[in-house]
Amino acid sequence: MTHKLTAIDTDDGLKIAIQISKDMGRYYEKASTLVIDDDAKTILTRMAEKHQTHQAELIKAYARVSGKKILYLNLGRKHKLNTLVKCPDEPNDSVRMAKKNESEARTFYLTLSRRIYESEIRSIFRDLAQRAEQNLALLESSFVEPLALDKADQEDDSNMYDDVSSSTAENAKSW
Repeated sequence: MTHKLTAIDTDDGLKIAIQISKDMGRYYEKASTLVIDDDAKTILTRMAEKHQTHQAELIKAYARVSGKKILYLNLGRKHKLNTLVKCPDEPNDSVRMAKKNESEARTFYLTLSRRIYESEIRSIFRDLAQRAEQNLALLESSFVEPLALDKADQEDDSNMYDDVSSSTAENAKSW
């Protein structure tokens, strides 16, 4: 998806990045409550924590670059990446949309890294793009289609493991 960025200053770019980290942190917090699997829950919780850490780092960078402090984060629509999707209530869709959101954030950061002149800020956005790429790679490798993160699928899996373990025990008795 293309982003309409004709002119953006450093302060606005950093504010948008802060808002992206805030939104993605909330996204992963909600997604982690939707999944049943402990491993999936851990991955999504850690992703939320990473985004909260990124948000704190970006607030410090904003203060350093602009000379202004952000006392509270209540940014308007101007400082939101409108291509990010809100977390759906279905666990499988939440992971699919998380992948899309990370891809959108990566594209935005790369675009900004090419358009901003200050080398320090440009490197911040390149780093953010790289982090989004790593997040996307983690999601892709951890959650392979077809996804089975909802309760019904988990119960089927546990029944399958019970069947396998009972047949193994029966085979052991026959020796």
